[in-house]
Amino acid sequence: MSTKARTAWETSRGSRQERGYGRQHELLRKQLFAAEPLCRMCRDKGRVTVATIADHIVPLAKGGPRYDITNLQPLCPDHHHTKTMADQGKRAKVRIGLDGWPCDD
Repeated sequence: MSTKARTAWETSRGSRQERGYGRQHELLRKQLFAAEPLCRMCRDKGRVTVATIADHIVPLAKGGPRYDITNLQPLCPDHHHTKTMADQGKRAKVRIGLDGWPCDD
C-alpha cells in the first residue's frame, strides 16, 4: 500500500478564481482599498495598519452578497483571522504580550 505525500498545492482550497473570486471581485477589491486603505478594525482602536484583505462583512456562507461593495470591509490579516473564527463560532487564540498580559485585540 503506497501513500504518496501530498503537496500543499494539492491540499489547498484552490485558487481565488476557482473559489469564485474572479475579475469582478478584483475590481471591487481595488475600489475598496483605494477608498479605504487601512484596516477598519485597527482604525476603530486608534491604530494605523495597512489592510490587505477585502473581507465580506456578512460571510458568503451565511448569505452575504458576493459582489456588493457595501458588504466588503478592509482588514489586516490578524483581524481577518479573528473575524473568521468568530463567524465560524470559534474563539481565536489569545495573544500574550511581551509584558505577560493578554493583548486586547
